[in-house]
Amino acid sequence: MTTSALPSILEAFDLDRAMAHVRWLSERTPNRISGGGQDRLAAEYIRDTLASYGLAAGLQEFDTYTSTIGSGSLDVLSPEAWTPVVKPCLHIDPTPPGGVVGELVAVGPGGREDYIGLDVRGKIVLAEVSYAPATPEKARLAYEQGAIGIVLMNWGTSDQDNIPWRALKAVWGNPTRATWNEIPRLHALAITRRDGERLKAQCRQGKVEVRLRVTGQRLWARVAQPIAWLHAPESSPEREQFVVVSGHLDAWEPGVTDNASGNGVMIEIARLLAERRDELRRSVVFCFWNGHEIAEAAGSTHFVDTHWEELNRNGVAYTNIDSVGMRGADHLAVNSSPELRDAHQAIAEELFGERLASKRLERIGDQSFFGVGVPAISARHALPDAVVRAWNGATLGWWNHTDKDTFDTLDEAVLERDGRFWTGLIHDLVSAEPLPHLAAPAVEELRARFNTMLAEGEDPAELGRVQPLLDRLAERAVWLDGLQAATEEALLARNEALLRLSRHVTPLRATVVGKYGQDSYGLSDLKEPVPMLAPLSRYRQLAADDPERHLLRTELLRVRHRFTDALTASIEVIDTLESRLRSLRAD
Repeated sequence: MTTSALPSILEAFDLDRAMAHVRWLSERTPNRISGGGQDRLAAEYIRDTLASYGLAAGLQEFDTYTSTIGSGSLDVLSPEAWTPVVKPCLHIDPTPPGGVVGELVAVGPGGREDYIGLDVRGKIVLAEVSYAPATPEKARLAYEQGAIGIVLMNWGTSDQDNIPWRALKAVWGNPTRATWNEIPRLHALAITRRDGERLKAQCRQGKVEVRLRVTGQRLWARVAQPIAWLHAPESSPEREQFVVVSGHLDAWEPGVTDNASGNGVMIEIARLLAERRDELRRSVVFCFWNGHEIAEAAGSTHFVDTHWEELNRNGVAYTNIDSVGMRGADHLAVNSSPELRDAHQAIAEELFGERLASKRLERIGDQSFFGVGVPAISARHALPDAVVRAWNGATLGWWNHTDKDTFDTLDEAVLERDGRFWTGLIHDLVSAEPLPHLAAPAVEELRARFNTMLAEGEDPAELGRVQPLLDRLAERAVWLDGLQAATEEALLARNEALLRLSRHVTPLRATVVGKYGQDSYGLSDLKEPVPMLAPLSRYRQLAADDPERHLLRTELLRVRHRFTDALTASIEVIDTLESRLRSLRAD
């Protein structure tokens, strides 16, 4: 669904301009961690640059629950005495001055299944840095299992001496009264891969006792993030609708590929779209999130909380540009909501001469928009699978979150390819007359996953009532995707229906808490085919006389209500559109 202007805007992406921004951020403000001072200087630079392009740019200031960087030490007491090199984690509980002594238990990646058969109450766990699950979920699970501390061994290879910065807050964005006690209260630090493998080997041989000391402080702090609007012309029929273009601003020093490279691409895209403002059918907002690394997506969550009504009414798509231009990356990897799985195809064919299958979009990074139901997409050139395996899961490079994330980790040719892809996709989203969204893939994916979970055993809450509604919606979604709008009014009605449909379907498919909250970072239940039905899996695992089954049944009844309500509303959206189009034809 490209416009005739697509090839020209792809060619207009200026790598030198993008790199100038990457260098400015990396060299002038290398330590952009939230609240440190350089994050504000970087924010002001981005604001002023975008304002010079004609965007309505400003700083959104907000309070966030963050953490200071403390100190730490780890002494192995037995079976042999030695002292690994460490870095303290953030969002941790400090130990008493003398530290804490405990048994160290290796838990592999630290996922839910890794604790089966283990008793870690009062102990310290050793877990591997990875996205299996994400670090905050490793911490949440360790705390849930009764551990008092966690030691994180880096990814990469065992001959590297890198130690990562890691934060353990788990709660996504700022906490509420309901989530305050879900923040893990752990003593925690990070170590090299080499030292981690040595400790893991000792754990296999017998009991390992360690003394862990850490300092640090949790606190509320005020930070700022640049937000810049590029409004479509007054004459544009869908001017009030908008696309969110985002990437995180805050970074560990020097943060070249995480995420100065993404910021540079965003700034260059803003310049190109500003020069082509007359081509825009919809508006676009450029958001450079703060509070990403330590406060766990605080900036993007704050934006959703303060713009929820506008997003619900007019949010077209959410795009996240993070860790682009990595050296060694050799293929474009796209992760998207089902609604946008075909949106990138024309750009990929134009640039790379091939169609690219997108993968399921996980709730990582700053994907704070699933609840409100805005379709989302993330993409970058990725490292080869064999390299990621050799680096023990380091999808973002062995240098990620370390002081080795320098210009040596950046490949300008890869950055240019990533930049051109994003330029074309965002230009399409804001200028194409028919929205490049599809309803049927989203509904069909939800239906297939729902039916899979329901078919696996007992149905204590009559969830089968949902299936006829999913079947009907699937039929209606196919009709919607095949609709050819003959007039501008019909086109506007079609586009509006697609947005309304995503608001109902996306929370059902991609969240546990639903429309108005935020699931915790890396939450294990999100791995279920239908996250809201995670209590069903738990129910089926319990003995028939377990009292907890009564509690879970009530939860599942209320999940059923969410589904029947949202699916009925979705069907009505499409039926109302069909009636409206009949009226337009009759007139």
